[in-house]
Amino acid sequence: MRKNTRRKPSRTLRSRRARALLARLQNGRCAICGDQLGDDWHADHIEPWSVTGRTNVHEMQALCARCNAKKGTTSS
Repeated sequence: MRKNTRRKPSRTLRSRRARALLARLQNGRCAICGDQLGDDWHADHIEPWSVTGRTNVHEMQALCARCNAKKGTTSS
């Protein structure tokens, strides 16, 4: 019997380049409050991953940790 070797889609932006691009697209600012992003910013799905199953820069937004915690799993 063959083992299933297919990987599950990633829920996060793992590439440093992709994360840097996401932050740059937003001029280094949180998409919700507009504050400057710190070192602990979060790459957040605009539509929940549980709905789309996709993770790419164009479907995500950079949020400060505080706004991401407030947002939870809602759409923005």
